[in-house]
Amino acid sequence: MNVSQVISFFTPSILVVEILLAEFLFVKSVPKRPYFWLIFLLCGFTSIYITIFTEIAYSSIMHKWFTYGDSISTDQIVGTSIFNLFFYLLIFLMTILTVFLSFKIKFTQALFLCSGGYALQHIARSITRLCTIPNYFYENPIGPYMSLVVEFLIFAVIYLIFYFFFIKKFSNDIERNADNLRKAIMAFVVTIVCIGMSRLTIDIPEQQTVISIISNSVYAVLCCGLIISTIFDIKKNENMALEVDMMSEILRNERKQYELSKENIELINIKCHDLKHQIASLRHDGSEKNIQEIEHAIMIYDSAIKTGNDELDVLLTQKKLICDSHDIQLTCVVNGKLVSFMDNFDVYALFGNAISNAIESVEKIADKDKRCVNVIARKVADMLIIHVENYFRGDLELKDGLPVTSKDTNYHGFGMLSMKRIAEKYGGELTVSLKGDIFNLDIIIPFKKAE
Repeated sequence: MNVSQVISFFTPSILVVEILLAEFLFVKSVPKRPYFWLIFLLCGFTSIYITIFTEIAYSSIMHKWFTYGDSISTDQIVGTSIFNLFFYLLIFLMTILTVFLSFKIKFTQALFLCSGGYALQHIARSITRLCTIPNYFYENPIGPYMSLVVEFLIFAVIYLIFYFFFIKKFSNDIERNADNLRKAIMAFVVTIVCIGMSRLTIDIPEQQTVISIISNSVYAVLCCGLIISTIFDIKKNENMALEVDMMSEILRNERKQYELSKENIELINIKCHDLKHQIASLRHDGSEKNIQEIEHAIMIYDSAIKTGNDELDVLLTQKKLICDSHDIQLTCVVNGKLVSFMDNFDVYALFGNAISNAIESVEKIADKDKRCVNVIARKVADMLIIHVENYFRGDLELKDGLPVTSKDTNYHGFGMLSMKRIAEKYGGELTVSLKGDIFNLDIIIPFKKAE
Protein backbone atom coordinates (compact mmCIF):
# COMPACT_ATOMS: atom_id res chain seq x y z
CA MET A 1 0.00 0.00 0.00
CA ASN A 2 1.24 3.47 -0.86
CA VAL A 3 0.76 6.57 1.30
CA SER A 4 -2.49 7.56 -0.43
CA GLN A 5 -3.98 4.12 0.15
CA VAL A 6 -2.99 4.13 3.82
CA ILE A 7 -4.57 7.54 4.33
CA SER A 8 -7.65 6.41 2.41
CA PHE A 9 -7.91 3.28 4.58
CA PHE A 10 -7.93 5.30 7.80
CA THR A 11 -10.23 8.01 6.42
CA PRO A 12 -13.40 6.31 7.80
CA SER A 13 -11.78 6.36 11.26
CA ILE A 14 -11.03 10.05 10.80
CA LEU A 15 -14.66 10.40 9.67
CA VAL A 16 -15.81 9.07 13.06
CA VAL A 17 -13.78 11.74 14.83
CA GLU A 18 -15.05 14.50 12.52
CA ILE A 19 -18.70 13.53 13.02
CA LEU A 20 -18.31 13.24 16.80
CA LEU A 21 -16.73 16.70 16.96
CA ALA A 22 -19.55 18.21 14.89
CA GLU A 23 -22.19 16.48 17.00
CA PHE A 24 -20.42 17.62 20.17
CA LEU A 25 -20.88 21.23 19.06
CA PHE A 26 -24.64 20.69 18.75
CA VAL A 27 -25.02 19.08 22.20
CA LYS A 28 -22.31 20.97 24.08
CA SER A 29 -24.79 22.77 26.38
CA VAL A 30 -26.73 19.61 27.26
CA PRO A 31 -26.03 18.23 30.78
CA LYS A 32 -23.46 15.46 30.79
CA ARG A 33 -23.75 12.06 32.43
CA PRO A 34 -21.40 11.03 35.27
CA TYR A 35 -17.95 10.00 34.05
CA PHE A 36 -18.71 11.84 30.81
CA TRP A 37 -15.21 11.88 29.34
CA LEU A 38 -14.61 8.24 30.18
CA ILE A 39 -17.84 7.16 28.47
CA PHE A 40 -17.39 9.52 25.53
CA LEU A 41 -13.82 8.48 24.79
CA LEU A 42 -14.53 4.79 25.36
CA CYS A 43 -17.50 4.84 22.98
CA GLY A 44 -15.50 6.90 20.48
CA PHE A 45 -12.58 4.50 20.43
CA THR A 46 -14.97 1.55 20.23
CA SER A 47 -16.59 3.14 17.18
CA ILE A 48 -13.18 3.58 15.56
CA TYR A 49 -12.27 -0.05 16.36
CA ILE A 50 -15.53 -1.33 14.79
CA THR A 51 -14.89 0.87 11.76
CA ILE A 52 -11.39 -0.54 11.21
CA PHE A 53 -12.62 -4.10 11.82
CA THR A 54 -15.36 -3.62 9.20
CA GLU A 55 -12.80 -2.38 6.67
CA ILE A 56 -10.55 -5.40 7.32
CA ALA A 57 -13.50 -7.78 6.96
CA TYR A 58 -14.42 -6.07 3.68
CA SER A 59 -10.84 -6.36 2.43
CA SER A 60 -10.75 -10.08 3.32
CA ILE A 61 -13.99 -10.78 1.48
CA MET A 62 -13.33 -8.59 -1.57
CA HIS A 63 -9.59 -9.39 -1.70
CA LYS A 64 -8.68 -5.72 -1.94
CA TRP A 65 -8.10 -2.83 0.46
CA PHE A 66 -11.02 -0.60 1.30
CA THR A 67 -10.20 2.87 0.02
CA TYR A 68 -12.36 5.90 0.74
CA GLY A 69 -13.54 7.92 -2.23
CA ASP A 70 -11.98 5.78 -4.94
CA SER A 71 -14.10 4.91 -7.96
CA ILE A 72 -14.92 1.28 -8.61
CA SER A 73 -15.36 -0.88 -11.64
CA THR A 74 -18.68 -0.89 -13.41
CA ASP A 75 -19.57 -4.48 -12.48
CA GLN A 76 -19.13 -3.69 -8.76
CA ILE A 77 -20.99 -0.41 -8.64
CA VAL A 78 -24.26 -1.62 -7.08
CA GLY A 79 -22.83 -4.00 -4.47
CA THR A 80 -20.01 -1.77 -3.34
CA SER A 81 -22.17 1.36 -3.30
CA ILE A 82 -24.74 -0.39 -1.12
CA PHE A 83 -21.97 -1.55 1.21
CA ASN A 84 -20.59 1.99 1.39
CA LEU A 85 -24.04 3.40 2.18
CA PHE A 86 -24.62 0.97 5.04
CA PHE A 87 -21.04 1.34 6.23
CA TYR A 88 -21.38 5.10 6.63
CA LEU A 89 -24.84 4.60 8.13
CA LEU A 90 -23.24 2.31 10.72
CA ILE A 91 -20.67 4.98 11.51
CA PHE A 92 -23.42 7.56 11.93
CA LEU A 93 -25.45 5.30 14.23
CA MET A 94 -22.39 4.59 16.38
CA THR A 95 -21.79 8.32 16.85
CA ILE A 96 -25.44 8.82 17.78
CA LEU A 97 -25.13 6.06 20.38
CA THR A 98 -21.96 7.67 21.71
CA VAL A 99 -23.76 11.00 22.21
CA PHE A 100 -26.79 9.30 23.75
CA LEU A 101 -24.68 7.38 26.29
CA SER A 102 -22.49 10.40 27.16
CA PHE A 103 -25.12 13.12 27.61
CA LYS A 104 -28.32 13.30 29.65
CA ILE A 105 -30.42 13.36 26.53
CA LYS A 106 -33.31 11.40 25.07
CA PHE A 107 -32.64 9.25 22.04
CA THR A 108 -34.96 11.38 19.88
CA GLN A 109 -32.96 14.46 20.88
CA ALA A 110 -29.70 12.70 20.08
CA LEU A 111 -31.06 11.59 16.69
CA PHE A 112 -32.24 15.10 15.84
CA LEU A 113 -29.12 16.98 16.90
CA CYS A 114 -26.65 14.41 15.57
CA SER A 115 -28.31 14.74 12.15
CA GLY A 116 -27.32 18.38 12.23
CA GLY A 117 -23.79 17.39 13.27
CA TYR A 118 -23.47 14.89 10.41
CA ALA A 119 -24.76 17.48 7.95
CA LEU A 120 -22.17 19.96 9.23
CA GLN A 121 -19.41 17.37 8.83
CA HIS A 122 -20.52 16.61 5.28
CA ILE A 123 -20.44 20.31 4.42
CA ALA A 124 -16.83 20.54 5.60
CA ARG A 125 -15.97 17.31 3.77
CA SER A 126 -17.49 18.57 0.51
CA ILE A 127 -15.66 21.89 0.72
CA THR A 128 -12.44 19.96 1.36
CA ARG A 129 -13.01 17.97 -1.85
CA LEU A 130 -13.44 21.24 -3.75
CA CYS A 131 -10.20 22.63 -2.35
CA THR A 132 -8.17 19.49 -3.09
CA ILE A 133 -9.15 19.09 -6.74
CA PRO A 134 -5.84 20.46 -8.15
CA ASN A 135 -3.50 17.72 -9.42
CA TYR A 136 -0.87 18.95 -6.99
CA PHE A 137 -2.48 16.87 -4.24
CA TYR A 138 -2.31 13.71 -6.34
CA GLU A 139 0.88 14.01 -8.39
CA ASN A 140 3.22 15.58 -5.83
CA PRO A 141 4.91 13.16 -3.36
CA ILE A 142 3.87 15.31 -0.37
CA GLY A 143 0.43 15.93 -1.85
CA PRO A 144 -1.39 13.46 0.46
CA TYR A 145 0.16 15.09 3.52
CA MET A 146 -0.76 18.56 2.28
CA SER A 147 -4.27 17.28 1.67
CA LEU A 148 -4.54 16.30 5.35
CA VAL A 149 -3.32 19.76 6.42
CA VAL A 150 -5.84 21.49 4.17
CA GLU A 151 -8.59 19.20 5.46
CA PHE A 152 -7.74 19.99 9.08
CA LEU A 153 -7.74 23.75 8.47
CA ILE A 154 -11.02 23.69 6.54
CA PHE A 155 -12.77 21.61 9.19
CA ALA A 156 -11.48 23.84 11.98
CA VAL A 157 -12.63 27.04 10.27
CA ILE A 158 -16.07 25.73 9.28
CA TYR A 159 -16.76 24.18 12.69
CA LEU A 160 -15.79 27.39 14.50
CA ILE A 161 -17.88 29.57 12.17
CA PHE A 162 -20.96 27.40 12.54
CA TYR A 163 -20.58 27.13 16.29
CA PHE A 164 -20.15 30.83 17.09
CA PHE A 165 -22.51 32.24 14.47
CA PHE A 166 -25.28 29.62 14.48
CA ILE A 167 -25.17 26.79 17.02
CA LYS A 168 -24.24 28.85 20.09
CA LYS A 169 -27.26 31.13 19.64
CA PHE A 170 -29.57 28.14 20.09
CA SER A 171 -27.70 26.42 22.91
CA ASN A 172 -30.24 27.38 25.59
CA ASP A 173 -33.12 25.83 23.67
CA ILE A 174 -31.57 22.54 22.57
CA GLU A 175 -33.17 20.19 25.07
CA ARG A 176 -36.80 21.23 24.72
CA ASN A 177 -36.71 21.95 20.99
CA ALA A 178 -35.32 18.59 19.84
CA ASP A 179 -37.60 16.36 21.89
CA ASN A 180 -39.98 15.32 19.13
CA LEU A 181 -40.00 11.91 17.44
CA ARG A 182 -41.42 13.18 14.15
CA LYS A 183 -38.77 15.90 13.81
CA ALA A 184 -35.98 13.51 14.78
CA ILE A 185 -36.97 10.90 12.21
CA MET A 186 -37.42 13.56 9.51
CA ALA A 187 -33.98 15.07 10.17
CA PHE A 188 -32.36 11.62 10.24
CA VAL A 189 -33.99 10.39 7.02
CA VAL A 190 -33.30 13.60 5.10
CA THR A 191 -29.66 13.57 6.19
CA ILE A 192 -29.17 9.93 5.20
CA VAL A 193 -30.86 10.42 1.81
CA CYS A 194 -28.83 13.54 1.03
CA ILE A 195 -25.48 12.05 2.03
CA GLY A 196 -26.37 8.65 0.54
CA MET A 197 -27.18 10.16 -2.85
CA SER A 198 -23.92 12.05 -2.73
CA ARG A 199 -22.06 8.85 -1.84
CA LEU A 200 -23.65 6.85 -4.66
CA THR A 201 -22.77 9.54 -7.17
CA ILE A 202 -19.14 9.60 -6.06
CA ASP A 203 -18.86 5.83 -6.52
CA ILE A 204 -19.70 5.96 -10.25
CA PRO A 205 -16.38 6.02 -12.13
CA GLU A 206 -17.76 7.65 -15.28
CA GLN A 207 -18.60 10.74 -13.24
CA GLN A 208 -15.20 11.22 -11.62
CA THR A 209 -14.42 14.43 -13.52
CA VAL A 210 -13.61 17.90 -12.26
CA ILE A 211 -17.06 19.15 -13.26
CA SER A 212 -18.80 16.24 -11.52
CA ILE A 213 -16.77 16.69 -8.34
CA ILE A 214 -17.59 20.40 -8.26
CA SER A 215 -21.29 19.87 -8.96
CA ASN A 216 -21.62 17.00 -6.47
CA SER A 217 -19.79 18.93 -3.76
CA VAL A 218 -21.88 22.07 -4.29
CA TYR A 219 -25.03 19.94 -4.24
CA ALA A 220 -23.97 18.32 -0.97
CA VAL A 221 -23.15 21.68 0.64
CA LEU A 222 -26.50 23.17 -0.38
CA CYS A 223 -28.51 20.15 0.77
CA CYS A 224 -26.73 19.81 4.10
CA GLY A 225 -26.93 23.56 4.60
CA LEU A 226 -30.67 23.32 4.02
CA ILE A 227 -30.89 20.53 6.60
CA ILE A 228 -29.13 22.64 9.25
CA SER A 229 -31.23 25.67 8.32
CA THR A 230 -34.37 23.56 8.68
CA ILE A 231 -33.23 22.37 12.11
CA PHE A 232 -32.73 25.96 13.25
CA ASP A 233 -36.09 27.01 11.78
CA ILE A 234 -37.79 24.15 13.59
CA LYS A 235 -36.19 25.31 16.80
CA LYS A 236 -37.36 28.85 16.16
CA ASN A 237 -40.91 27.71 15.45
CA GLU A 238 -40.88 25.53 18.56
CA ASN A 239 -39.73 28.51 20.61
CA MET A 240 -42.57 30.60 19.26
CA ALA A 241 -45.11 27.85 19.92
CA LEU A 242 -43.84 27.44 23.47
CA GLU A 243 -43.93 31.17 23.99
CA VAL A 244 -47.51 31.37 22.72
CA ASP A 245 -48.56 28.53 25.04
CA MET A 246 -47.00 30.22 28.04
CA MET A 247 -48.49 33.57 27.08
CA SER A 248 -51.92 31.98 26.72
CA GLU A 249 -51.64 30.47 30.18
CA ILE A 250 -50.64 33.81 31.63
CA LEU A 251 -53.52 35.55 29.88
CA ARG A 252 -55.99 32.98 31.21
CA ASN A 253 -54.69 33.55 34.74
CA GLU A 254 -54.92 37.32 34.31
CA ARG A 255 -58.50 37.02 33.10
CA LYS A 256 -59.41 34.96 36.16
CA GLN A 257 -57.67 37.53 38.36
CA TYR A 258 -59.62 40.32 36.68
CA GLU A 259 -62.96 38.62 37.31
CA LEU A 260 -62.02 37.92 40.92
CA SER A 261 -60.81 41.49 41.49
CA LYS A 262 -64.01 42.91 40.02
CA GLU A 263 -66.12 40.80 42.33
CA ASN A 264 -64.00 41.72 45.35
CA ILE A 265 -64.18 45.46 44.66
CA GLU A 266 -67.95 45.32 44.18
CA LEU A 267 -68.30 43.37 47.42
CA ILE A 268 -66.09 45.83 49.31
CA ASN A 269 -68.11 48.78 48.01
CA ILE A 270 -71.37 47.14 49.14
CA LYS A 271 -69.95 46.40 52.60
CA CYS A 272 -68.60 49.92 52.93
CA HIS A 273 -71.98 51.36 52.02
CA ASP A 274 -73.68 49.21 54.66
CA LEU A 275 -71.08 50.08 57.30
CA LYS A 276 -71.61 53.81 56.71
CA HIS A 277 -75.23 53.45 57.71
CA GLN A 278 -74.30 51.36 60.73
CA ILE A 279 -71.77 53.97 61.86
CA ALA A 280 -74.41 56.67 61.57
CA SER A 281 -76.57 54.72 63.98
CA LEU A 282 -73.64 54.18 66.35
CA ARG A 283 -73.02 57.92 66.77
CA HIS A 284 -75.80 58.02 69.33
CA ASP A 285 -74.15 55.38 71.56
CA GLY A 286 -70.43 55.00 70.70
CA SER A 287 -67.49 57.33 71.46
CA GLU A 288 -66.60 59.80 68.74
CA LYS A 289 -62.93 58.77 68.74
CA ASN A 290 -63.70 55.12 68.06
CA ILE A 291 -66.18 56.03 65.38
CA GLN A 292 -63.60 58.23 63.60
CA GLU A 293 -61.06 55.41 63.62
CA ILE A 294 -63.64 53.09 62.06
CA GLU A 295 -64.55 55.67 59.44
CA HIS A 296 -60.91 56.20 58.52
CA ALA A 297 -60.38 52.46 58.04
CA ILE A 298 -63.48 52.24 55.86
CA MET A 299 -62.47 55.25 53.74
CA ILE A 300 -59.32 53.39 52.67
CA TYR A 301 -61.50 50.76 51.00
CA ASP A 302 -64.14 53.20 49.88
CA SER A 303 -61.72 55.40 47.92
CA ALA A 304 -62.53 53.81 44.57
CA ILE A 305 -60.84 55.48 41.60
CA LYS A 306 -63.25 56.71 38.94
CA THR A 307 -61.87 57.07 35.42
CA GLY A 308 -64.95 56.57 33.29
CA ASN A 309 -63.99 52.98 32.42
CA ASP A 310 -65.24 50.13 34.61
CA GLU A 311 -62.26 47.88 33.93
CA LEU A 312 -59.77 50.60 34.79
CA ASP A 313 -61.76 51.52 37.89
CA VAL A 314 -61.55 47.95 39.17
CA LEU A 315 -57.86 47.64 38.36
CA LEU A 316 -56.69 51.01 39.66
CA THR A 317 -58.68 50.62 42.87
CA GLN A 318 -57.12 47.24 43.45
CA LYS A 319 -53.63 48.57 42.77
CA LYS A 320 -54.25 51.53 45.07
CA LEU A 321 -55.15 49.18 47.91
CA ILE A 322 -51.91 47.27 47.29
CA CYS A 323 -49.90 50.50 47.23
CA ASP A 324 -51.51 51.78 50.45
CA SER A 325 -50.66 48.54 52.22
CA HIS A 326 -47.02 48.81 51.10
CA ASP A 327 -46.62 52.52 51.80
CA ILE A 328 -46.44 53.38 48.10
CA GLN A 329 -48.06 56.46 46.60
CA LEU A 330 -50.03 55.77 43.42
CA THR A 331 -50.97 58.82 41.36
CA CYS A 332 -53.37 58.37 38.44
CA VAL A 333 -54.29 60.96 35.83
CA VAL A 334 -56.27 58.71 33.53
CA ASN A 335 -59.19 59.38 31.22
CA GLY A 336 -60.71 55.92 31.01
CA LYS A 337 -62.96 56.87 28.09
CA LEU A 338 -59.92 57.11 25.83
CA VAL A 339 -59.42 53.32 25.98
CA SER A 340 -63.05 52.47 25.20
CA PHE A 341 -62.07 51.22 21.72
CA MET A 342 -59.88 48.52 23.27
CA ASP A 343 -61.01 45.10 24.46
CA ASN A 344 -61.80 45.15 28.18
CA PHE A 345 -59.33 42.41 28.96
CA ASP A 346 -56.59 44.13 26.93
CA VAL A 347 -57.12 47.26 29.02
CA TYR A 348 -56.88 45.26 32.24
CA ALA A 349 -53.77 43.35 31.11
CA LEU A 350 -52.00 46.43 29.70
CA PHE A 351 -52.41 48.70 32.73
CA GLY A 352 -52.22 45.83 35.21
CA ASN A 353 -48.82 44.61 34.03
CA ALA A 354 -47.42 48.11 33.78
CA ILE A 355 -48.45 49.08 37.31
CA SER A 356 -47.47 45.70 38.79
CA ASN A 357 -43.95 46.05 37.36
CA ALA A 358 -43.70 49.58 38.76
CA ILE A 359 -44.87 48.49 42.22
CA GLU A 360 -42.41 45.62 42.23
CA SER A 361 -39.61 48.04 41.38
CA VAL A 362 -40.32 50.70 44.02
CA GLU A 363 -40.87 48.10 46.74
CA LYS A 364 -37.10 47.62 46.74
CA ILE A 365 -36.47 51.31 47.48
CA ALA A 366 -36.15 52.33 51.15
CA ASP A 367 -36.52 56.10 50.58
CA LYS A 368 -40.22 56.86 51.22
CA ASP A 369 -40.10 59.95 48.98
CA LYS A 370 -39.23 57.69 46.04
CA ARG A 371 -41.82 55.01 46.72
CA CYS A 372 -44.26 56.40 44.19
CA VAL A 373 -45.82 55.38 40.89
CA ASN A 374 -47.34 57.79 38.36
CA VAL A 375 -49.82 56.67 35.70
CA ILE A 376 -51.00 58.95 32.88
CA ALA A 377 -53.35 58.22 30.00
CA ARG A 378 -54.15 61.13 27.68
CA LYS A 379 -54.85 62.06 24.11
CA VAL A 380 -52.30 63.86 21.98
CA ALA A 381 -53.50 64.63 18.44
CA ASP A 382 -54.86 61.30 17.19
CA MET A 383 -52.75 59.22 19.54
CA LEU A 384 -53.45 57.56 22.86
CA ILE A 385 -50.46 58.14 25.12
CA ILE A 386 -49.98 55.91 28.15
CA HIS A 387 -47.11 56.81 30.44
CA VAL A 388 -46.04 55.00 33.60
CA GLU A 389 -43.02 56.12 35.59
CA ASN A 390 -41.40 55.04 38.81
CA TYR A 391 -38.09 55.24 40.59
CA PHE A 392 -35.70 52.45 39.71
CA ARG A 393 -32.65 51.09 41.48
CA GLY A 394 -29.95 49.21 39.62
CA ASP A 395 -28.84 48.86 35.99
CA LEU A 396 -31.28 48.44 33.13
CA GLU A 397 -30.38 45.74 30.61
CA LEU A 398 -32.39 45.59 27.41
CA LYS A 399 -32.90 42.72 25.00
CA ASP A 400 -34.93 43.27 21.83
CA GLY A 401 -36.02 46.61 23.28
CA LEU A 402 -37.44 45.08 26.47
CA PRO A 403 -35.95 44.85 29.97
CA VAL A 404 -34.22 41.62 30.86
CA THR A 405 -35.49 40.46 34.24
CA SER A 406 -33.85 38.18 36.76
CA LYS A 407 -36.95 35.97 36.64
CA ASP A 408 -36.49 34.80 33.08
CA THR A 409 -33.64 36.07 30.96
CA ASN A 410 -34.84 34.10 27.93
CA TYR A 411 -38.21 35.81 27.68
CA HIS A 412 -37.37 39.13 29.40
CA GLY A 413 -40.64 39.11 31.38
CA PHE A 414 -43.86 37.84 29.92
CA GLY A 415 -45.67 40.82 31.47
CA MET A 416 -43.64 43.25 29.38
CA LEU A 417 -43.96 41.02 26.33
CA SER A 418 -47.72 40.86 26.84
CA MET A 419 -47.94 44.67 26.91
CA LYS A 420 -45.84 44.95 23.78
CA ARG A 421 -48.11 42.57 21.87
CA ILE A 422 -51.26 44.34 23.04
CA ALA A 423 -49.82 47.65 21.83
CA GLU A 424 -48.90 46.11 18.47
CA LYS A 425 -52.36 44.57 18.21
CA TYR A 426 -53.80 48.09 17.98
CA GLY A 427 -51.06 49.38 15.68
CA GLY A 428 -49.05 50.98 18.46
CA GLU A 429 -45.65 50.51 20.00
CA LEU A 430 -44.07 50.21 23.42
CA THR A 431 -40.79 51.81 24.49
CA VAL A 432 -38.87 51.85 27.75
CA SER A 433 -36.12 54.16 28.95
CA LEU A 434 -34.17 55.01 32.08
CA LYS A 435 -33.47 58.68 32.81
CA GLY A 436 -31.37 59.00 35.93
CA ASP A 437 -33.11 56.83 38.48
CA ILE A 438 -36.56 57.09 36.87
CA PHE A 439 -37.87 54.25 34.74
CA ASN A 440 -40.25 55.34 31.96
CA LEU A 441 -42.71 53.11 30.13
CA ASP A 442 -44.45 54.71 27.15
CA ILE A 443 -47.16 53.20 24.96
CA ILE A 444 -48.43 55.00 21.89
CA ILE A 445 -51.55 53.76 20.09
CA PRO A 446 -53.23 55.55 17.17
CA PHE A 447 -56.99 56.00 17.53
CA LYS A 448 -57.54 55.39 13.79
CA LYS A 449 -56.71 51.71 14.28
CA ALA A 450 -59.86 51.33 16.29
CA GLU A 451 -62.16 52.60 13.58
